[in-house]
Amino acid sequence: MKILTATALLLATTLPAAAERVGPAYRSAQGNSYGNVCTSERGSSLSLRTGPGKNYRALTQIRDGNSVVLFNSTYGRDGFKWWQTAANGRQGWVRADYVCGV
Repeated sequence: MKILTATALLLATTLPAAAERVGPAYRSAQGNSYGNVCTSERGSSLSLRTGPGKNYRALTQIRDGNSVVLFNSTYGRDGFKWWQTAANGRQGWVRADYVCGV
């Protein structure tokens, strides 16, 4: 029981003060969710695209492990869920299965 309590306290102190756990990401007091880019290989990156699908042009790359703010989500014609996000001063879309909880 002491270990469980200590673990809960440790996890609670690592969350931003204005965040609460919501599915795979966290939601801020402002209503935005946040997540981390989690690709299958360390040091790799995820393409930020102009629209929700692989057929859209890549705007920039987001490195594995970077945090992103998540605005909206939709399903693309490719059948995958995509998050609208912003990174490196640009707004675009990333595939949801490459975004993990913080």
